[in-house]
Formats: sequence, structure tokens, C-alpha cells
Amino acid sequence: MNQEKIYVLDFGGQYTQLIAKKVRQCNVFSEIKPYDISIDTIVQEQPKGIILSGGPESVYEPGAPLADKKLFETGIPILGICYGMQQINHLSGGEIVHGADVAKEYGETIIKLDSGNKLFKGLDNQIIAWMSHGDSIQEGGLAKDFEIIAESPKTLYVAAIENRAKKIYGVQFHPEVTHTPQGKQIISNFVHNICGCDNSWTMANYIEEAKKYVRETVGKNDVLCFVSGGVDSTFVAALLAKTEGIGKVYPVYIRALMRQNENEQVEQSLQNAGVENLISIKAENRFIQAIQSLEDPSDPEQKRKAIGNLFGQIMQETCQELKINPNTTFLAQGTLYTDLIESGKGVGKKAATIKSHHNVGCKFIEDMKAKGKVVEPNRLIFKDEIREAAKEIGLPPEIYERQPYPGPGLAIRTVNGNANWAITTDFYDISAKVKNIAEQEGMKTGYIVPVKTVGVQGDGRTYKYLAVLEGERDWTKIRAATKRIPQEVQEVNRIVYEVSNNHILGSTQFTHFEKPITTLVTKDSIDQLKEIDYEGTRIIDSYGFSKDISQTIFVLFGADPHNTGLRSAALRAVSTDDFMTVTPIEPVNTRKAEHQNWEEHRKKQGIKMTWECLDRIAEKLYDRRLAGAFYIDTTDKPPSTTCWE
Repeated sequence: MNQEKIYVLDFGGQYTQLIAKKVRQCNVFSEIKPYDISIDTIVQEQPKGIILSGGPESVYEPGAPLADKKLFETGIPILGICYGMQQINHLSGGEIVHGADVAKEYGETIIKLDSGNKLFKGLDNQIIAWMSHGDSIQEGGLAKDFEIIAESPKTLYVAAIENRAKKIYGVQFHPEVTHTPQGKQIISNFVHNICGCDNSWTMANYIEEAKKYVRETVGKNDVLCFVSGGVDSTFVAALLAKTEGIGKVYPVYIRALMRQNENEQVEQSLQNAGVENLISIKAENRFIQAIQSLEDPSDPEQKRKAIGNLFGQIMQETCQELKINPNTTFLAQGTLYTDLIESGKGVGKKAATIKSHHNVGCKFIEDMKAKGKVVEPNRLIFKDEIREAAKEIGLPPEIYERQPYPGPGLAIRTVNGNANWAITTDFYDISAKVKNIAEQEGMKTGYIVPVKTVGVQGDGRTYKYLAVLEGERDWTKIRAATKRIPQEVQEVNRIVYEVSNNHILGSTQFTHFEKPITTLVTKDSIDQLKEIDYEGTRIIDSYGFSKDISQTIFVLFGADPHNTGLRSAALRAVSTDDFMTVTPIEPVNTRKAEHQNWEEHRKKQGIKMTWECLDRIAEKLYDRRLAGAFYIDTTDKPPSTTCWE
């Protein structure tokens, strides 16, 4: 492409593609390159600017990915983000604070900055920024010829640096994520004010390039397209239908571990979207059996890989049944870059695996990729961008507004309790730390349960305890405790608040936690979760909240803190644009019956959830004995992932 471009060098950060996406939102074309791209190539291709991504490692670790020092002598403006800033300082002769005693920063942080600097033009001298890092820079370790242009007052760490003469900048926080509200302005300042780019990149450009990519990849060959009914794969199916010059398209839908009545809804929505000759395959029992046969059927990575491998096996069987030639037929997928990043399959060589995705990396897909037979038009964009593209290409709102629902489905929302985690002294010590923080923040109590979930912290995958908060329904207090716990208690990455503690008699006794309830993927547990999800979603729909929630997730897990003999259920309702970062929806204290025009009131006040709605869900679950306790997930991503596994 001859247009202006910004290169993002990938050092393995979980948000690398978010950086590229944020640049494109500024109407500037961006492209991700591996961190070890040669300087000669960069000089030859002449990007207008370069952004160094974050990453999961320390600059002092053996084999840590580092930029070529010659990059700083090219005259091309450079912005380093998080690990990118640290290596700018390190390679320029500065020092990085590293080790166990470093105060790690995760989540929302107040930053004081020099609003007169070009990078921060148009901002106040204090902003909210999103941190996710271990190593840091202190004033005494700043490299020669660099100046501090922002600080993190709470930790006294450097939050941004500048070498004005060389147009080299660094920020310790993440301006690319939606949780840095003014982050786009910072990116815009860099690409427009510092790099001198114009505004020529649009989504219409992207669609035309996606068609060109499909034509050049597929040629005249046939295409097997697996669709889920979600916006990602349906967009691909629509794109293939509108791409002239390719062979026949075979759309296939696999009925996996979906929610109650969802298979029928998906097939109808695909028909409404114009997907013709859909091939539907029933496979729920096969997925349950595949997980049950695992060495450890509760391990989240084993579960995801088993699901992915079975998807691949069914894909292969479908090829055989349709008598499709695997040597000439292509496989089209709706894979987003989010999936590639979290599966450790991004552009760079250092990305950590947060969770395996069923559409990334199974043997069948890897074999097809090895043959050069996989086409993924969405591989460089994110959820909010694909919604925009789907709307642009003409898909109906029921498709481009649909909440995402992953292929592994209910399997990764069924989370085991493990007695082996509850019998050590450490378990109670961790609980005591959680309790102390909870009480300091005004909660009645806090504790951990013998359940672990997957998180993402410092660009790496974690598998840690679930913590519970009980007490007053004060969102400020709940969130304050939620934010402190994973920062100060390293063994915890997810926090839930108990909605049901107002309804259950008796006090919490830790002795109950030594007998968690086994909660593996079986037909009974899947059916139980289907009922929980069905009842809960119906109630949320009745309040009109579903359309304003980015994703609604019900989880069944094997904790029974009140010794009811029943498993627990949780609701994970989040707000996000891209699913690389998410924020839990805030419940408010208002009653639907108090307002004659509830929908108008809800929209006017921006209400996305109420305690009344949550109470109705809890009551329904108790009445039907579907759960012994009901919780809401109050954690951001990071430190937790969107789904629990």
C-alpha cells in the first residue's frame, strides 16, 4: 500500500493489536510487524511512525525481546507503550526497577502529566489511565537526554518520558485500551501531531481489501465456511458471498455446547442473513464425552484444547462426507485477532497464551494452515470493528448487535471446585488477607473459595483463586475492594460479590470450603447451567438490559460456602468495545415498578443493571433449587479474563 502507515512492533503484548486498531480509529493505516524486523526494511518501507508494544517479560530476562538500538537513529518518531517504554529507557542507558519488591500496578490509576507536551495536547494535567505492569522506571533511573512528562503519584513511578530532539516518547500506561478514556487522544496526538499523518483510512477501505485478500488467497477454489451465527463468522460468510471470482462456498454450523434454544435461533438468524444451503451438525454429546475423557477434565486449557480438537475432527469428517478435496478446498474462519492474541498466535514470537481458542491451533486447522489453505479475513480486527464492517456490508442488526458466544460455550462456564486447594494453611492465610482488605474497604467480610479461574495479568496468563465479597450494596466500596485484592493478594485474580447473602440464614464458616462440590462437564451440569442461563437471561431481557450489555455470561461453579448442598452460580455482565479489556456492569438501586415509562427512564439514566433484577434472578434460582448462592463478577479484565476459563 502506498498510503501513510504506522508500524506497531510486537513484543508479545496482549494489547498489540489494540494499538493498531486505535491508530486506525484515528483514520491512519497501521500494520503490525515482528519486533525483530530489520532496520533496512523499516527504512526502505518508510513508515511515518513506530509504536513499540507492551510485553509479558522484563528487559533483564535472558532472551527478552528487545528493539535494535539503531531504530532510535532512523529519525522516525517512536512511541513505546509499557514494556515498550521500559526498553526505550533500558536501551538508552537508563535503569528499570525489577524484582519481587516492586509495587505492581494493575487497573485504573490517576496520572499527572505535562499537558503542554505535544503527546498530551488537549488533555488536562491529570487523567485516568490503565496500568498492567510489574517493572517500572523511577526518576533516578531515567536515561540521558530524556525528560519525565508524566508521573504515577501513588507509586512515585515515571508514567511517561520524552526525548524531544529524537521524537522518542514512552508511556507506562496503556492508551490503547478503552479503560484509558482519553487514550485515543494520546494516540492521535502521536500519529497526527508528531508523525504528521493525515486522515485517509476507513472501514470501506478495509472491506475492499478483505475481498482482495480472499480472492488472492482462494483463487478459483471452493471454500468450507464454519459459521456460529455470531457476527464474526457470519460476516465472513457474507463477505465470501460478495467476493466475485472464487469457487463454491459450503456454510456449516456445528451444534456444540450452546445455550437453551440457541441452536434453533442461530440457524434462523443465519437464514435471515442470507446464508444459503446451511449444513447443520448435531454434536453436543460428543463434546461432553471429549471433555470427560481428559486426564483432568476440570483443567481449563485441557478442556479448551479438547473442544478445539473435536471441532477440527468434525471439520475433517464434514470434508469427507461432502467429498470435498482437502488439497484444493480452503477453510474460511471468523477468527478475530483477539483469538489469535489470547492463544499466543499473534504476529510476534513472544505472545503469552492466555487461553486456547477452539478456532485457533487445533490439528486440523494447523494442517490446513501448513498447506496454506486457511483464509481469515477478520484476523487483523476486533469485535467493535467487525460489527462496523458487518453493518457496512449490509447484515441485519440481529447479527451485528448479537452478543458473542464462544464455540466452547457452556463447557468453559462450568468450573470445578477442588478440595485439594482447601486443606492447606496457605489457603486460610490467603483468605485472611482478602478478609482484611474487604473490611478495610467497608465490606462485611471477604474470603476465597476452592475454585480457580483464568486471568490475564502483566500480559501473562494466571490461574488463581476466586475471592468472594459480602456486605453492603455500595458499588464504590465493592469496586474499591475488588481493585485492591488482586494487586495486594497475588494468589487471587477474580472477585465476586454475593447477591444472595441477604436471603440466606446463617454465617459463613470456612470449614464448609473443605467440601467443594465436584462440577465437571456432564450432561447433568450442562443441563443445569442451561436452565440457570435461560432463567437469568429471561429476567435480564424483561428489564431491557440485554441490548446494553456487551456480554452476559452465567457460570456454574463448585463452591458451597453456606453448606446448602447446591452448587453456586454467578453472572458476569460486562461492558467493552474490544474484549481485550472489560468492565463489570454497575447495578443501581431503583425499581422498575416505580417508573411508568421504564424504558425511557432506563435509557435516560443510562441504567444497565439493577439490584432488583439481580434479586429476581437469585430468587428464581433458589425457588428452582438451581443454585445455593448467587454472585455477580465485579472484576475488570485485566486482572481476570472475560469468561472464567
